[in-house]
Amino acid sequence: MVRMTYFRILAATLPMLHACATWAVEQKVGFEIGIAPFLPVKTLVQNYAPLRDYLQNRLNVPVTIVSAPDYKTYYKCIQKHDYPIIIAAANSAYLAWSESAYIPLLKPLVYTRPVVVISKDKTLNKLTELRGKSVAMSDVLAIVSMQGLQMLREAGLEPERDVTVKNMLNQGVAINFVISGEVAAAIVSDRAILQMPLAIREQIKIVYTWDKGAAPGIVYLARPDMPGEQIKQISRAIQEFARDVPEGKELMKRWGYDGLVPITAEELQRLAPYGILLKEEISKIH
Repeated sequence: MVRMTYFRILAATLPMLHACATWAVEQKVGFEIGIAPFLPVKTLVQNYAPLRDYLQNRLNVPVTIVSAPDYKTYYKCIQKHDYPIIIAAANSAYLAWSESAYIPLLKPLVYTRPVVVISKDKTLNKLTELRGKSVAMSDVLAIVSMQGLQMLREAGLEPERDVTVKNMLNQGVAINFVISGEVAAAIVSDRAILQMPLAIREQIKIVYTWDKGAAPGIVYLARPDMPGEQIKQISRAIQEFARDVPEGKELMKRWGYDGLVPITAEELQRLAPYGILLKEEISKIH
């Protein structure tokens, strides 16, 4: 109840955000872009405001940036087809395509990788040094958290036996726990770090990258009931923003994506193991 109240208040102060379509202001035209809650909502709204503004001007329709309070709510919203366009993490993108018939559109040129982050003034020479300590991660349903557990096990550390795992609302909160000294390290995605404020990034450092976990950090998909021509126009405009617009090109470079390119159904199929794991984890949450 406290969490829901918080997000209702936040939605009132940031009108571009809501948890599901039912929270949105009714619009006769235009569309919404539902972004996975991998960072604090304020950061997501600020980061994607330039894209929203470009799409509004380019397509001459209202565009609203929305998100959800947590990954379970986000997944439920996708199941209900609440979002016309989504920017989803790899595991939820797979389920959106395979179960909810969302149409795959775009992915970043450069894949995201999970990384281990510590405070800038600390040292960590190998992952086994985390034994007996606490590690922060994002929501248990986030793909980077699933990968984080794999990383620890590969290093010979069994979560909850050798290492205490603290799952947070998003990757930004996990990083804040590192900065405050409440955990020894955090496992987050390298591209998510690049989207965090500079003041945050200056207080941390990456000490390990798990290349084996490389995957599309985000995937753009369209709801299946949208007109085909509208989907093409939106996808083309998003690509134009990333490729041709100075502000868009700068964002792609800053976030480490290097641009956006079409993604195929075959590429999404490779994400099936994470999608299946996501569905299993959701079933455990009541």
